[in-house]
Amino acid sequence: MKIAFVIGAPVVYAGHGVVSQMKTWKRGLEDLGHQVFLVSPWEVYDWKSFDAVHFFMYSEYVGDFIEAVYPENNKIIFSPVLDPDYSLFAMKAISHWGYSRLKLSNRYYRMRKIAGKFSVVTVRSDFEAKYVEQGWNIPKSKIVKIPLSFNFFETNNSKRENYCFHASYLADDRKNVKRLILAAKKYKFPLVLAGKLRNSAEYDKVMKWIDGAENIKYLGFLSQEELLDNYRRAKVFALPSTNEGVGIVALDAAAMGCDVVITKLGGPKEYYNSMATEVNPYDVDEIGLAIQKNLTGFTQQPNLQKYICENYSLEVIAKKLVVMYESLSHA
Repeated sequence: MKIAFVIGAPVVYAGHGVVSQMKTWKRGLEDLGHQVFLVSPWEVYDWKSFDAVHFFMYSEYVGDFIEAVYPENNKIIFSPVLDPDYSLFAMKAISHWGYSRLKLSNRYYRMRKIAGKFSVVTVRSDFEAKYVEQGWNIPKSKIVKIPLSFNFFETNNSKRENYCFHASYLADDRKNVKRLILAAKKYKFPLVLAGKLRNSAEYDKVMKWIDGAENIKYLGFLSQEELLDNYRRAKVFALPSTNEGVGIVALDAAAMGCDVVITKLGGPKEYYNSMATEVNPYDVDEIGLAIQKNLTGFTQQPNLQKYICENYSLEVIAKKLVVMYESLSHA
């Protein structure tokens, strides 16, 4: 098959999660013998030649793009990558707000208005599916769950070191690093932080949270090998985000053998078959006690690693994509 991948929103920083997802899926599909083209606005394409045109992310721009491509090729897949930090009621209200006569609109309304042009909408979790179905009135028959795949896997039987690891854009409020730091201070467990701080203001913000605590280290932005080294050594990986779509870093940590403490909000918890410790991200004590429990003997490994590897390898996910794309030719 010949498949086009189109990203529908600006990408400014390295390490963008959707770009990483697209490139990973591209590699998985190519390993199975299919062609995948990353569409550039500087190129002109024979849109009729594609077996599927797969759009990622939602915006008013991508709505215009879909409407332009649709007359040339109606085999359109849409992956909105919704990470909602608002209620379903709010999603419905926003999606229905828009009046052409007054020239008022928004990206949610734009997507709902062109929903009839999607052959399939992919979601990464049942949580995301609920927002797509009820917020945009997409029929269940058009919604296909395609989870994300992990990036790293190793069978590692060496003894784990007694620390909690976390990697993210540390200063982003939704990553909840401040409460994670407060939990480490209160329950006195070793915490190792890694990730990009994009400017001096973000650096100062995180350093103020740490405030010289001897049990907390910031390693900076890690190379892939440095990241893998911490996945190999850390006993626990914690991702107590207040808003998260999947949290690929936690999935990678589980595949590498870490126990996982995960937010109970949103879709991330669906990936672990009840073998990750779920916490209320707004409760410092719940975060701290969960990490402490995992550091002092409680474990779901190696069963968690086995489950992740059987269900979320790139080969497994790529085959799900192929089945979805092939279904378009029979529609």
